[in-house]
Amino acid sequence: MKKVFAIAAVASMAVLASCGNAEDLAKKMQDSIAKADSMLQVQMAAAADSTKKADSIAAEEAKAKASADSAAAAAHADSVAKKLIK
Repeated sequence: MKKVFAIAAVASMAVLASCGNAEDLAKKMQDSIAKADSMLQVQMAAAADSTKKADSIAAEEAKAKASADSAAAAAHADSVAKKLIK
């Protein structure tokens, strides 16, 4: 009988020990999801910043090209007016 009680005690301890891990596993899963979400937000913010930088660089380049084209057109018109070129 002592062996039966010992086996029953060991089995009940194993059952109780396995029940506690489900809560720990759920908490670890939630922590993992929260960490992944925060990493995703950081990556999305970095991507948005790089897009804004690229857009502002493209706008500055377009503005510089327009200025250069305007200066070239003015120089050409001046040369034509002075009859240096046709």
